[in-house]
Amino acid sequence: MRNWITGFDHPGFFYALAALLVLLAIYWFHRRSTVKRVPAIFLWDRPETSPESGSRRMFRKLPLSFYLEALALALLALAAASPFRMGMDAYPALAVVLDNSFSMRAESPDGGTPRSRGADALAKLLDAHPGRRVVLILAGSEPRLLSDGRTKPTLELWTADEASADLAGALALARSRVPDAEFLLVTDRKPEFPLADDVGVSASGSALGNAALVNVRRNGGTILAEVLNASSSARRVTLKLVPGGNAGEAEIAPGERRKFVCRVPDTLLDKTITVELESAGDPLAFDNSFPLLPEDRVPVGFRLVAELPEPLAHELDAVLDGNPDYRKSSTPELVCGRFDLPPGNCHRLLWNSGNPERVSSALEPLSFRAGSPLTRGLSGEGVRWNADPAVSLPGEVLIRRGDAELLSFRRRLDGYCDIYLNLAPDRSNVSRTPLWPALFWNIADFLRSERPGPGRRNRRSGEVIALRIPSGVREVTLHAADGTGRNVTPLRGVALLADLPPGVSRVTAGDASWEVAVSPLSAAESDLQKAGAFERRPVRVRGMEENPRLPLGWIALLLAAAVLMIHQYKLGTKRGGA
Repeated sequence: MRNWITGFDHPGFFYALAALLVLLAIYWFHRRSTVKRVPAIFLWDRPETSPESGSRRMFRKLPLSFYLEALALALLALAAASPFRMGMDAYPALAVVLDNSFSMRAESPDGGTPRSRGADALAKLLDAHPGRRVVLILAGSEPRLLSDGRTKPTLELWTADEASADLAGALALARSRVPDAEFLLVTDRKPEFPLADDVGVSASGSALGNAALVNVRRNGGTILAEVLNASSSARRVTLKLVPGGNAGEAEIAPGERRKFVCRVPDTLLDKTITVELESAGDPLAFDNSFPLLPEDRVPVGFRLVAELPEPLAHELDAVLDGNPDYRKSSTPELVCGRFDLPPGNCHRLLWNSGNPERVSSALEPLSFRAGSPLTRGLSGEGVRWNADPAVSLPGEVLIRRGDAELLSFRRRLDGYCDIYLNLAPDRSNVSRTPLWPALFWNIADFLRSERPGPGRRNRRSGEVIALRIPSGVREVTLHAADGTGRNVTPLRGVALLADLPPGVSRVTAGDASWEVAVSPLSAAESDLQKAGAFERRPVRVRGMEENPRLPLGWIALLLAAAVLMIHQYKLGTKRGGA
């Protein structure tokens, strides 16, 4: 029934009805003088005396004229509100998809942004029909529901600070929530995917030249920054480290991506450093400054068991001894041994060279399982990997050669991991190829990610962070960079953190705490040359072809005129005749 009264809950309608209270006050406070008959005016003995009637509130029975005048005022208020009144289900719900990418912050020469212009246009649309149900969907890296229409829509959470906007996914989410709605996309450019007839678009962007940081990385004492000139002309840019000073200056051609390698002073290795880009006339400041936390890359502690055969121990010593990613430890994170090594409170690298009589070579190339962190960047070119084809490796096989299983991974029930290796070193050249150190670099990087904490401290916007927490901790507290906070319940020792805002956020788990820096980097969003104004009105859905405004206003106006005429020619004539 809410659509039936839409328009009557407008504030202006109640202001008009307030005139009834004014009319009532006039009748109640009307000065009524008493009648005193005298033969002649000169016989009035106190002409200078003011009448006392009307000096106090007088409640009395209201005359017929009050009710006629009140009816006329109510009919006039009804006539004024009727243009905003909609019939039953005349308008469906309105589902608004808001582009939450940071390109919505680009400032035009007049100082406006696509977000501010979109918010103003949306506010005017909502003011026209204040009772209409409005569902707000935020289109960021992951679409999410902002308002389901049961409460007054608010745009406070429309932050426009994500590295991408999944408009198609957000539109699909809107259709799943309100399939019979009318849809509106608020963005800064024309969508590149086809739109249905019931989808409108309000794009208010501007094609502008922009210089931006599109990649920043920190590795020990080195910072890599990549700058894009998304302009039609050359731009002079300056790169700075805060603290650290000027890190480089260059003139970048149109469309060029220039890399800067910056050395971090030894005194700042454990400090947070902000990479800043300066360029004259830059319309988008959001992609010009990103903080980078120092990455904690403590070497992985390892130990070789005494029962490990000499050929295998020699190959492991060759790759681990002197490797900055590993160090020998009495309380190791990784223990290297044979398949029969008993489990302990650590990860295991289990090596079996197989039966020498069954070891054979094959012509098939190595096959690597995609998506595994242990096989990232590995290449089998020039590698001769001989193994026992009869050995069956537990867990998920990551490297194969024909039917032979060469490397596998398994996570134990206690949370630790086992890596199984099937390799005959005396008949292979694996340890003398780039695959060998690259494999152990991947193992070290993976084991660091298994430590309590977020693994890598510098992340990109939209990444889901798997935070490993110490045993016994049941709740994780997140203090986000935008000042908000929330609690996260871990599952099996892992807390998943999604939708972290840009900036440095702090995560607390029991007595431990970590900082995570999120940088929204996107060359597509920083390139504003494809932005522009675009308007598309949706085709009205069934039931909206006719004007939903009923002729109640004209009827109320005519009735009000008739009441006023009766009041004037009946009661007015009586007063005149009296």
